[in-house]
Amino acid sequence: MLIAHLSDLHISAGPPETAPVRRDAPDMARLVVADLMALPQRPDAVLITGDVADGGSEADYALVRQILAPLPMPVFVVPGNHDQRGPMRAAFGTTVPYAAPDTLQFEAQLPGVRIIGLDSLVPGRVEGRLDAAQLDWLQERLATGTDPVFLMLHHPPFPTGNAHWDASALRDGGERLGQILQASPAPVRLLCGHVHQPFHTQWAGCYASVGGSPAFQYGFGFDQDAEPALTDGPYAWWMHHRREGGSFAVHPRCLALPPRDDLP
Repeated sequence: MLIAHLSDLHISAGPPETAPVRRDAPDMARLVVADLMALPQRPDAVLITGDVADGGSEADYALVRQILAPLPMPVFVVPGNHDQRGPMRAAFGTTVPYAAPDTLQFEAQLPGVRIIGLDSLVPGRVEGRLDAAQLDWLQERLATGTDPVFLMLHHPPFPTGNAHWDASALRDGGERLGQILQASPAPVRLLCGHVHQPFHTQWAGCYASVGGSPAFQYGFGFDQDAEPALTDGPYAWWMHHRREGGSFAVHPRCLALPPRDDLP
């Protein structure tokens, strides 16, 4: 089984609302979709860890659906801080089984793996949170089976190595989330976004990763307080391969994007 992890498309029907987002972000998302479709082995599912839209309007999500329409496999999305719950539910609620009326959490079963999505959106804020009710729900869901779980969450609950990023990551609920994952009877693979600098780590006994962004990416910025500089490097996304016997490998896919014309 192949699972693609994308993140932070920041698609908008009009001019971007976020300053670093490249003006041609919808075209960059189209290149990502074309890259997926051109693979000799296409993924069995695509997981997008938030900031699917840049402003969260109905028009934004209509364009998102149009751009993602060529993908024949299931596409699962969770909200990021730039998304809006109502329009996102209207756009994806027929294909993603959102479980609660006030959050966009969900659970889906694929052959041999489960997909669980969490909703860390705090309206009007950059940082994220998970409340007790959502964490209770996650704990109950993890207790019901032993298939490996892909857990989708926009805001990373783990340190990134940059104080600026950490200040706007998951601010509430991370400690208990770590406890739940440590105690999970099923192996969990935690997929995040938000940081726009792709990397892998280990946290709470789990594999964890941050996906890159075709809308804009940061360069390295280790052990510093300032926001790193933007980079014009390739967009990186991850392909998770569940092999015979149940082990996993993660393969990077680097997609060269046209250079942006608005960097110093």
